Amino acid sequence: MKHIVLLNPKGGCGKTTIATHLAVYASTMGLRVALADHDKQQSSHDWLKSRPRRCADIAAIAAYDGVSLEGEFDVMIHDMPGAAVSTAHSIASVCDKLIIPITPSPIDIKAALRLWVTLSNNGWLDNTSMNIGVIANRVKANTKYLKTFDSFLTRTGLPRIATLRDTQNYIKSLDAGLTLFDLPPGRVANDLAQWQPIMEWTGLFDLEDEELLSMMGLEDDVQPSDDKFVSLESMNYEQQQEEDAMDEYSGELG
Repeated sequence: MKHIVLLNPKGGCGKTTIATHLAVYASTMGLRVALADHDKQQSSHDWLKSRPRRCADIAAIAAYDGVSLEGEFDVMIHDMPGAAVSTAHSIASVCDKLIIPITPSPIDIKAALRLWVTLSNNGWLDNTSMNIGVIANRVKANTKYLKTFDSFLTRTGLPRIATLRDTQNYIKSLDAGLTLFDLPPGRVANDLAQWQPIMEWTGLFDLEDEELLSMMGLEDDVQPSDDKFVSLESMNYEQQQEEDAMDEYSGELG
């Protein structure tokens, strides 16, 4: 089983958003997926509870309650709380991919530097088979702080595996128990294109670039542009229509 860990003590950096998206994509690829929520705020599990029945199945593990991290899964996504760096040594020892989401701002980069020191001092880096990557998250257009962000990465030797733009599409989809991967690709094409390097870096999906883009219904020259909001009301309406149709179909079979 592959373990992918989302970790950063800084709140609001996007750990849960990225964890849920990875879980959904892996599940839609036919993998057996568990989402382990280690945070007592239970953000990942609250999202799972609101997930429509029609969506790909994801197992929930209440790690915050001490539930054992076991099961017949292909991949387990760990959504970690801020205080987990110094305590979750069992997670550190099995982690295959450690993803650190960081928002490129002065406060967040200073927090990330302290995190790197803590990881070094608490044994996380003793796992030589673990790969560590950084995602620049919620990046606003034309931000000038990316240069400082990249300087930090150069100092630590960490790779920036992807950059995700700041958009309301994530908030609106998560509110509906969905992710971008549950939506019609054409409506969120610019954002889906930014996930391609993350898919490849995780090592979960052995696909060529053209296959990934074709699967998502994208062209290879898609570039982020101005936001085109996806209506939450539209999402909920479409979701309800599909569930009503499924209920009607089930009734006819019965």
